[in-house]
Amino acid sequence: MDVEKVSKAIAFLRKRAGYTQKDLAERLGVSDKAVSKWERGLGLPDISCLRKLSVLLDTDTDSLLTGDVIHHDSGWHGVLLLDQTNTGVDLRTMVYDKPMVSFLLGYFLLVGIKKVLVVCSEKEIAYMQSEFGDGSCLGIQLYYSSGSIHEALKEYPSVEECTNFMIVYGRTFIYGVDQTRFFQKAMINRDRLTVLSLPRGNKPYRQKLSFDNDRKIICEADTEELNTQYDYYEIPVVFCPRNLLEAVVNIIADGSIADNSVMRDQYLYTEVLDRGFVEMTMDTWGDILSVASFVKIVEQACGMNLYSLEEIAWRRGFISTEQLQKLAEKQNNAAYASYLKRLCGNS
Repeated sequence: MDVEKVSKAIAFLRKRAGYTQKDLAERLGVSDKAVSKWERGLGLPDISCLRKLSVLLDTDTDSLLTGDVIHHDSGWHGVLLLDQTNTGVDLRTMVYDKPMVSFLLGYFLLVGIKKVLVVCSEKEIAYMQSEFGDGSCLGIQLYYSSGSIHEALKEYPSVEECTNFMIVYGRTFIYGVDQTRFFQKAMINRDRLTVLSLPRGNKPYRQKLSFDNDRKIICEADTEELNTQYDYYEIPVVFCPRNLLEAVVNIIADGSIADNSVMRDQYLYTEVLDRGFVEMTMDTWGDILSVASFVKIVEQACGMNLYSLEEIAWRRGFISTEQLQKLAEKQNNAAYASYLKRLCGNS
């Protein structure tokens, strides 16, 4: 372990998150002198606070202890790209205790992406604007478009600042331990197109994804295919360099990215999520009932609140404790308001 690299990583990520040494120390329950020592390379954080430190600095413990901050810059932007369904299911649909949009926006917040372009229907945009406005209540920036993705990108004011995009192009629920870390691993190689994949489980209708030892996606018939215990499939989250963006959105409109031979042969890799991860579609009312049941079981068993945007924004340093308190006071849901207020009391 390179102590100097760790110290520089802590200092860089603290400043990026907008904390002073005193702010960070208070949230960790340590002295500001301890934080100062870490950043000067005179010591390392105690293992008991590493987990909380990594959450506050929007990283994972592995990256923190190796001093890896390659994916911790502001070049990443988000795109939430949703087609219209004929089932009536959309971003406003309640999934147990929160609207579907909380899960989809949550993916971007978890990895620290603060600028997100949302391409959806006009009705969904009206709802989003009434609930989140421009996103500043969560410390982020939201842009909306009801046109095609190509039109939306032409009008997107921050496109010139962007080097890479995280694109969520389906109504999908994802949940698992250390989810942020797996997403961030997919962001490390910025010149690659990286899709997320999971074991197929009881989804035989999902096409098998074949890849080699470097996790490069290949044809199933290729002799270099990596033999795995499980069959994997592609899920609708992709990490894309800007120079490949136009090609990627064209492919998404037609179907699977992994099926495209040009992308597969040159640029396409996968980040494999661990066993125990769950991915469920949210396209039909039957899907919604299944996801809602899962969320209810997890929340009631664990005493946590899945995909609370206010909590994620607060833990990522996008909003202050005072701002979190104000958001809690505006809540109509008494139980959820109490949950947010308890977070403020534990800060």
